[in-house]
Amino acid sequence: MPVSERLHLIETLWDSIDSNDLPVPESHLRALDTALADYERNTNEGSSWDEVREELFPRR
Repeated sequence: MPVSERLHLIETLWDSIDSNDLPVPESHLRALDTALADYERNTNEGSSWDEVREELFPRR
């Protein structure tokens, strides 16, 4: 089977998976809980999406 057909098959299989059926590792859930708790303790810390985007993708 040519690579292009195999890639199409992989894409079709991937698209058939409902993201709600994918397990989330316990370590990821704990990291999210920690990040949320940190945010809730001080909502003034951190950067807005606009600031992050500008830092990542500065305009020339």
